[in-house]
Amino acid sequence: MKTRIVVPFLICVFMTIGSVSVVWGGSGPTMDALFPFAEQPYETLFRMDETGVALYGAANANNRQFAYAEVQRLRKGLKSEMVRSYGDEAGWEKLSLDLATIETALAKGAPNSEWREPSARVRLALDAVVGGSGSLWYQYKRLLQDDVQLIGQALKRSTEDRGAAAEAALALLGSMSAHVNRIEPAAAISGQGLRMEELKQRMAYSAKMIELTDKGEASATVAAVRTALQSLEDASGAIDNIFRMDAADANAMPAIAPTASVYPLQWSFFLGSLISAVLTFVGWRKYKQTPYGVKSIK
Repeated sequence: MKTRIVVPFLICVFMTIGSVSVVWGGSGPTMDALFPFAEQPYETLFRMDETGVALYGAANANNRQFAYAEVQRLRKGLKSEMVRSYGDEAGWEKLSLDLATIETALAKGAPNSEWREPSARVRLALDAVVGGSGSLWYQYKRLLQDDVQLIGQALKRSTEDRGAAAEAALALLGSMSAHVNRIEPAAAISGQGLRMEELKQRMAYSAKMIELTDKGEASATVAAVRTALQSLEDASGAIDNIFRMDAADANAMPAIAPTASVYPLQWSFFLGSLISAVLTFVGWRKYKQTPYGVKSIK
C-alpha cells in the first residue's frame, strides 16, 4: 500500500529537481538534446565573446601574457565548424587574420598600440555573432554619418583656401577610414561584407575627388568639389545599406538567446512533477481511508 504513495512521491521529487536545474542550470539539458555528440555551440560562442572582451582589456592594459593566452583560446574556438556556422565565413577569416596579427605582435614584443586595434576588431566581431542586430558595431552608424557630414562641411568651409579645405577633409576622411576598418570584421561576419567593400570604394573615390579640389582652374576646382560632395552622399547611402537589417539579413544572422532563457524541456519536468504530485495525493487519501485494507483480487 505504501508503495503507491512512495513511488509517485519520489518521481515528483526527481522531476521537480530536474525542472529547477533547467531553469537555473543554463543551457545544458536542451543543448545536450540538440547536440549529444558535439560541443555546445551557444556556450562556446558566449565563452569566445567573453574571451574577446578580456583580450581587448588586456590590450588596453598592455598585459602581454594574458593577451597571448586569450588569443590561444580564441584560435582553439575557431576550429569548431559548428561555431563557424554562425555568421558569414568571410568574417571568421578576417577575425582569424586579426588573431594572427596580434600573436605576431606579441611574439616580437611590439607595443600595445600595434595590437590594440586588431583586438578591438576581434571584440566587435565576436559581439556581432552573439548580439545580432543589437551588437555594439551598430552604434557606429551614427559615428560614420557624422564623419561624412564633417568632411562635407570641411570642403565647404573655406572657398578661398582650397588647399587647407582639402587637407582638413582628407584628415577627416582618414579618421572615418579608421572607424570603417574597426567594424569591418563585424560587418563581414554579419553578412555585410560586400556592402562594406562598396563603402570603401566610394570613400576612395571621394579621396581622389578631394585631392583635385585644390588643383587646376577655378571652374575645374568647383566641379571637383561638387563631384566630391556627391560621392560623399553616395557613401552616406552605402552606410544606410550596411546598417539596414532587412528580413533576409535577420534570418541569416539571428541574435543568440541567453543561456538563462526558458527552455521547452522545463515544461516537461513541470508537467511530470504536477502529475506525480496528484498521484501521490490520491494514493495518500486512499491509504488514509483504509490504511490496512485488503483488496479483493476478483
